[in-house]
Amino acid sequence: MSLLTPLGLLGLIGLAVLIIIYIIKPIFQNKIISSTYVWKKSLQYRKKKIPISQLRNILIFICQVLIITIIAIILGQPYLTDDDADTGESTVLIIDASASMHTGTSDANTRFKRAVEKASSKVDELLSEEDARVSIILASNEPYFVVQEANADSKAAVKNALNNLVYVSEETNNNACTYGTPDIPSAIKLSEEVTAYNTNSKVILYTDTQYIDKGKIEIVDVKEDGEWNAAILDVRSKIVEGYYVFEVDVACYGKDEEVEVSVNFFGVNYENDNLPTIVKNVKCYADETKTIVFSAHLPEGEFDESLNEQVNIYEFTHVQVSLNENDHLSKDNIFFLYGGKRPTLRVQYKSTAPNNFYASALMVLKDRLGDYWDIKIDQVQKTDENYATTGYDIYIFEHMVPSTIPTDGIVILSDPTALPSKLGIQLGREFMYNEGQPLENAENHPTLNNISAERIELTKYKEISNYDDYTPLFTCQDKVVAAIKNTEEEKIVVLSFNMHFSNVPLLPEFPLFMYNLLNYFTPMTFDGFVYDVNSTVDLNARADKLGVTSPSTALPTVDIFPYTLTLTEPGVYTVTQELISGEPVSESFYVKISSDESNITLVKDEIENPYFYVEPESGNLDLLLYLAMALVAFLFIEWWLKSREQG
Repeated sequence: MSLLTPLGLLGLIGLAVLIIIYIIKPIFQNKIISSTYVWKKSLQYRKKKIPISQLRNILIFICQVLIITIIAIILGQPYLTDDDADTGESTVLIIDASASMHTGTSDANTRFKRAVEKASSKVDELLSEEDARVSIILASNEPYFVVQEANADSKAAVKNALNNLVYVSEETNNNACTYGTPDIPSAIKLSEEVTAYNTNSKVILYTDTQYIDKGKIEIVDVKEDGEWNAAILDVRSKIVEGYYVFEVDVACYGKDEEVEVSVNFFGVNYENDNLPTIVKNVKCYADETKTIVFSAHLPEGEFDESLNEQVNIYEFTHVQVSLNENDHLSKDNIFFLYGGKRPTLRVQYKSTAPNNFYASALMVLKDRLGDYWDIKIDQVQKTDENYATTGYDIYIFEHMVPSTIPTDGIVILSDPTALPSKLGIQLGREFMYNEGQPLENAENHPTLNNISAERIELTKYKEISNYDDYTPLFTCQDKVVAAIKNTEEEKIVVLSFNMHFSNVPLLPEFPLFMYNLLNYFTPMTFDGFVYDVNSTVDLNARADKLGVTSPSTALPTVDIFPYTLTLTEPGVYTVTQELISGEPVSESFYVKISSDESNITLVKDEIENPYFYVEPESGNLDLLLYLAMALVAFLFIEWWLKSREQG
C-alpha cells in the first residue's frame, strides 16, 4: 500500500491525545465510610460488575484507537498497487521459423540462423541486468515457448536453447526452422503470458516480413541485400481437345530476372515413354506471377520449336518442372505433378439373364469417378461359361453362383440361386407380395450413407439366414435381404432379391449404393495430388496396411484407417500397399511450400500487438470505500459499548 498524501498520517497524533485524556480522566476511588447493611450489599453487587466494566472500557479504548487510525489513513489517501504486476524488465523474443527464413547464400547463412544469432546477442545484453528476464517464442505453425521468464542465473541454459534451434540434430543438420507458414498472431497472443502481467515489458520479433504499422512491437529485419528468389508457385494440368495441357505459375522476388523453366514428362501414354525436355525462358519482374503453358499437343496450325515431335499426351505418370537458377531459396525450384495415370478398376459382370441395371449403374460410376479411377467393364455373355474368377477387382454374379468364389477382389452375388456352405451364409424361404414392401436399414453401415431404404420396395425375395460372419444391411419385414462381409481374405456382398421384383434400379439409391460399395472396399488412397506444407491428408487403403515414405525418411506403417497425416516438409510422398490380389500399388503426391513463403520480400500492412499491462490511473477509490465502511463499523461499535456502560 502507498499514500498519495503522506502528511495525512499526522492525524495519528490523535492517539497521543486520546492516551493523555485517559490518563488525566478521574477514576473511581475506594473510601472507608460508615455503611448500613443495604450499602454493603450494594457495594458487594458493584464489585461483581467491575470485571465486565473493565472489559467494556478496554474495548471502547481499542475502538477509539482504530477510529483515529482509520481517519489518519484516509487523510493520507492510500492506494494499493497490483500484486500481480511485475516491475522487473521482461522481454519476449519471437523468432520467425517459416519457410522463407531458409533463404540464404548457404546453410550456414540463412535468415533463420541470423535471427537466432541476433536473438542470442540480445540475450547477452538483456541478462547483464540482474532483475531482467527473457522469454523466447518460436513462431512456427504452432508457436511455443523455448524458454519463459529466464533470469541472469539461467543465461547459459537460454544460450544453449538458442543453439539447439539452429542444430537440432548434428547428424542430419536439421534445425527448428520449418517449411510452413508461421502463425504470428498466435505467437503474439502467447507473449501475453508475459506482457499482460509486467509493468515493464516489450516484444521483439525477428523476421523477414516487413510491417508498415508495427505498433509497440520492435521488428528486427533479418534480410540481407542481394537476396532473391525464383519460384514455381503452382503446376496444373487440364484437358484440352482430349489431351493434357500444363500450366506453370512462376515468379521472381528480390530482383527482375529472366528464368529458364524446363519440363520433363514421364510415363507418357500406354508406352510409358519419356518425352524430350521442354525448355522455355520467361521474364519475371515486379513480383508478378507469370503463367506458362506447356503442351506436347498443339492445335492444328501451331508449332513449337522446342518440341522435336508433336505428341498427344492422354496419360502420364508424373511431370517434373524445374527452374535452372542459382537463387537463395531452393525448395521452390522444383515441382512434381502426379495424377495423370489413373489406377485401373476392372469389373466383370456375369448374369444368366443380363439386364441394363448394373451396366447403367457402373456407367454412372465410371463418369463420376473418372478423375481418379479408370473403370473398365467386361460383360460376359449369358451363354458363355468362360467367365473369370481371377484378375478382376469387382465380380458381379447375377442369378448364379460360380463354382469357385474369387478371392482377389470384391464379389457381389445378386439374386443367387443357392449359396455354398463354405461362404458361411445361407438362403432361407422365399416370400412374395402383391404390393411392394419397403426396406429398412439393418445397420448404420458406410455402404448405406445417404440411402433412404424406405424408398426401396420388394415384391419377391429370399430370406438370408445363418449370417454370423456377415453384417446385415437391409431387412424387409424384419427379414435380412442384404448382407456384407469384409475381411482380409474375403470381400462379399449378398443381395437375395431379383432386380426385376424391385424398384431399386429406377431409384438413385442403386448407383449410390454401388458408389458406397466402391468407397468402402476400394477407397481412394488420398483426395489430391498437390498439398501445402502443414496441411493434412486422410489416407485410406484397399489393403490392411499402408507404407508411407516422406521426402526424407520412411514413416511408420499405417494400419488404422482413415489415417490423418500431417505434411511437415516439401517434396514427394509415396504411399504403397499390396492389394488382396497380391498386386503392389504405389501412389505419390507432392507437397509444396506456400506461395506466400516463396515471396521473400513480403510486405504486410500491420501486425497485431499483444496486450501490455496498464497500471490503473487511481487505485485508492476502492480502498477508501473499505476504510469508510470500517470507520462506520467501529463508530457504531463504540457507540453501542458506550450506551451499555451508561445503561
